[in-house]
Amino acid sequence: MTYYRSIILLFTVFLFFTSCNSIKKTSAVDSKATTKETELSVEEQRKFDYFFYEACREKMKGNLEKSAVYLGECLKLDPSSSASMYELANILVAGQQPDKAQGVLERAVYYNPDNLWYKLLLADLYQNNKFPAKAISIYQDFVKEDHENIEYRYSLAQLYQQNKEYDKALDEYAYLEKVLGLNELIILEKEKIYVALGKNKQALAELNRLIEKFPDEARYYGYIADYYFYQKDLENARVFYQKVLEKDTKNGLAYFSLGNVELIANDTTKFEDYYSKALRNEYLPFDTKFQRLIPFLSQVTEKQFDAPYIDRFFSDLVYAHPQEANAYIYYGSYLKIVGRNSDALSIYAKALELNEKEETVWQDYLLLLADNKSFDSLYVEGKKAILNFPENSFFYLLTGSASMQLNKNEEANDLFVKGVKSAGENTAMKAQLYANLGDVNYALNKSTDAFYYFEESLKLNELNIVVLNNYSYYLSVEKKDLDKAEKMSSQCVDMEPGNSTYLDTYAWVLFMKERYLEAKYIIERAIDNGGDVNDVIVEHYGDILYKIGDVEGALVQWKKTLEINPTNKNVPAKIEQKKYIE
Repeated sequence: MTYYRSIILLFTVFLFFTSCNSIKKTSAVDSKATTKETELSVEEQRKFDYFFYEACREKMKGNLEKSAVYLGECLKLDPSSSASMYELANILVAGQQPDKAQGVLERAVYYNPDNLWYKLLLADLYQNNKFPAKAISIYQDFVKEDHENIEYRYSLAQLYQQNKEYDKALDEYAYLEKVLGLNELIILEKEKIYVALGKNKQALAELNRLIEKFPDEARYYGYIADYYFYQKDLENARVFYQKVLEKDTKNGLAYFSLGNVELIANDTTKFEDYYSKALRNEYLPFDTKFQRLIPFLSQVTEKQFDAPYIDRFFSDLVYAHPQEANAYIYYGSYLKIVGRNSDALSIYAKALELNEKEETVWQDYLLLLADNKSFDSLYVEGKKAILNFPENSFFYLLTGSASMQLNKNEEANDLFVKGVKSAGENTAMKAQLYANLGDVNYALNKSTDAFYYFEESLKLNELNIVVLNNYSYYLSVEKKDLDKAEKMSSQCVDMEPGNSTYLDTYAWVLFMKERYLEAKYIIERAIDNGGDVNDVIVEHYGDILYKIGDVEGALVQWKKTLEINPTNKNVPAKIEQKKYIE
């Protein structure tokens, strides 16, 4: 959240892999330039050279495990081969096994204590494995041997600093300053040390040395502003961030920092204004800006975070980067999380207009259209998604479902079939697609095909309650295998005893089996659980009452059915003739 602060190493120690180009027959000889040599026979030497060469070759091909196997063979032949140990240590580092790498490399250094690269890697491992004193010892030896080497001195200073041996670190930095002169990175490291020691005046004095030497360099004022910010001296922080802008009017980071100051000071108006200026700054890259929004977005949970300024910030972001698809993607995700689905739809549409190859965005977009019951749009947009991602079975499922809603059942059937083919080993997706194929084939008056697909779905998921319900209902309508229909329907009621739809199906199966009193008991449970507003359930209630001889009660329910749904075509004839009509 600061203006400008990054930890930059003045010198980087690279981990060196031995080049295979340099591995000739002398490799094994070189590896025996050790304190304890292993004498190899001519045949053993030949095998060693072969294994070492193959290890090197496999490493260059990226086959690290094979390389390690060959190196293991080398070490069987020559347990003192420090070159093999070094190569193996590098492989262990690459495999995220630093503890093992350290042990192997310690052996390499034991057998070849004069090799610089072995010691450099070992020092790095000591540091990473939290043995700073051992790493320091290695660099102390380096400095003794090469007193004027500034790389060694800087690395030693860093190690002292990390190990909180601050006085020794300052001594090394002082030496480096004598050699290099005033150096920005060294100044920043010294400032950090003084802050850690609570010597704030000395810390500030170090930063001021940069200003004195380079009075027109904007970022040096930023360092001082950062210092005051961390000291919670907001007034001085404001002053120096403003000086950054005086020296560099294009500096967007300063606006972010000023916004942070005002956020701490609880001045939300100024906070928003500064952030808005930063987000609209044409000189800052998109990723830098978005990183500044993440802390605020992380607080957002569905419909629980009222932060109107986030809308403003995203508006500023898309204003500054109108062709950046990610700006719209992140904005759409935020809107979706807080439940503003209609707004999210329009933002996602813009994101996909800029980049139609964002598969997860298509998924979120289509799901929102489905939730919004925008079936016309879901049908059109779903086809676009399929064109871009023809192997995504979920897109076939959603687009096919939209086709069914639009009475394009033949097309829906084709989409679901293609979805099954693309589902691969995704059994859950296949089960759902088979379920939809069952529904659409029944709508196409292909009951035999429908029942086949329901069976296929239940093979993959025998507890799919929707399939169990629909399958049993269609069987009851067809008056086929009613015992099976009763078993499946009662299973649904056992799983969800308060679901009026499942209770209605169970009642209707019993009705078809002419068990009318049982059907009346079940349908009244459906009515009591919210079914009194569903015209189909109320109509079924009337049908069941008629069958037990309550004609007046049946007429009441049939008339109520028309009140709920005046377009119901079944009921008028029942009312007129005062009887159940199948």
